[in-house]
Amino acid sequence: MIQVRRATLEDKPALFKFIQAAYQNRWQYKIPERWQWEYVDNPFLNGTELPVWIAVDEEGNVLGQTCALVEPVKIGDEVYRLGWSVDTYLFPEYRGQGIGFQLQKANSDANEIFMSLSMSNANRRIKSGLGSVPIDPVAIYSRLMRYESESIRQAVIKRAGRKWARLGKLLEGVLHWTFLDRLAAYVLNVWLGIKNYREIPEVEPNISMEPVDLFKDEINQLWEEVSPHYYAIVKRDAKYLNWKYVQQPHITYLRFIARKNGKICGYLILRKGKPPERYLGIIADLFTTPDQKDVISSMVVFAVDFFRRQKVKDILVASTIPVYQSCFVELGFQKTKEVFPMFHAGQENPVFNLALESGSWFLGKGDHDWDQYPLAR
Repeated sequence: MIQVRRATLEDKPALFKFIQAAYQNRWQYKIPERWQWEYVDNPFLNGTELPVWIAVDEEGNVLGQTCALVEPVKIGDEVYRLGWSVDTYLFPEYRGQGIGFQLQKANSDANEIFMSLSMSNANRRIKSGLGSVPIDPVAIYSRLMRYESESIRQAVIKRAGRKWARLGKLLEGVLHWTFLDRLAAYVLNVWLGIKNYREIPEVEPNISMEPVDLFKDEINQLWEEVSPHYYAIVKRDAKYLNWKYVQQPHITYLRFIARKNGKICGYLILRKGKPPERYLGIIADLFTTPDQKDVISSMVVFAVDFFRRQKVKDILVASTIPVYQSCFVELGFQKTKEVFPMFHAGQENPVFNLALESGSWFLGKGDHDWDQYPLAR
């Protein structure tokens, strides 16, 4: 008989064995460091119980799991406990038996607020059945920064399609052996460099970007000043930011504080993809008031210029905030996708009902566990 229950530290050997089988190509980035950071040393956990639910057979083998990335979230004027649905997986041979539903229900029931951001269609259907509802989409934007010979050859194959696949492969070979792909990349990059020089403005002269190793007390003051502008938002104070962007394993985030006329007015979090990821730039988080478009624009300009010097292929950023989105477009980003998060509250509360209204949520690339190594995309 298969049992669904909350995991304990005594389950670690069986659980880690399951994770190695479930995440064959990247289990080493799930355990043990990230697992410890996410589910044991997380400063926002409620007590010592693990936010991990497992399905086990009579012999103690773990067959499936679902987990919660616990974070503080401000909705209205109060801070609540949010559990992001993450790391849900059930071995294929046990699917279709209601086990996945039981796992998700246990996870949902244990969290005051339960949310999902990126999920499979099957997972979305289960969450809908448990009462989760969609909220405003998170729009993803991309900006091309550099052409490479390999991407040009792949574009030729894609253009040829299945019908002309052989011709596409032939053209790919011709481009490679005649060096035309490298020549094309060089010419296109010269053109792109001129285009960027003309289109990307300078950072506003009264705004400076200061790198920091650790977020200190002044970031709490920023949170108090900025957070009232957003109805629903993960609490971005020093405790959270240091845990998320300093202590997170496997990822090196670059952290910057924005100052306007010497006064703190925002922050910016960047990271570069590294093998086996694509060599891209990610704007993981940027935070300021929505009425300071000059600050938003300057932070994005700073990020674009930084990644240009790093010679990344492209830059990714995401946001639910319209003024942020307009700045992205003005600076050459194109919307490539929308992701629809799901929201569920364990109890009736008018405050939670207002969180379902359009324009309520501040979400970006750093929320959920969306940005984790090696999944930069």
